[in-house]
Amino acid sequence: MQDYSIIVAMDRNRLIGARNHLPWRITEDLAYFRTRTLNQNVIMGRKTWLSIGKALDERTNIVLTNDLGFSYPGVIVQHSIAELESWLVSQQSPNENFIIGGAGVFEQFLPLACKMYITRIEHEFEGDTYFPPYNEEEWLLTSYETQSSSSGYELSFNLYERRGETHAKLG
Repeated sequence: MQDYSIIVAMDRNRLIGARNHLPWRITEDLAYFRTRTLNQNVIMGRKTWLSIGKALDERTNIVLTNDLGFSYPGVIVQHSIAELESWLVSQQSPNENFIIGGAGVFEQFLPLACKMYITRIEHEFEGDTYFPPYNEEEWLLTSYETQSSSSGYELSFNLYERRGETHAKLG
């Protein structure tokens, strides 16, 4: 089974989206996301892909969708986690597999993830999409860095690694 890493920014209430867009524009978080995901695989749902509107440069863009007719130049389309898993194995890629959203895709991959890169924004925003609940006891905070953003928000960049072998296996 492949290893998966979730990368997400959220506010104090685990809010991650507003009408299929980020509820904020924080340069430092976007830079962190880019640095972490550069030259890696980024896996997202179709709605997240549509909200971005283009392939993220210098990354392998993989879209998970039930829409059998969906295609876009520069994008790898997969229709299930099992299909994605087979494709990743066939690529023998040393890349990290980053799950970048949306909420439904995060929920599907949460049991499979080995790492979570979570940017916490010390603010409460308005929106309609939240990161799914998870058992914090299963995760160990292994890296933590704080920063004040140029837009005035306090940020923390957190790396969590799953404790032991408690992530789900496909099969």
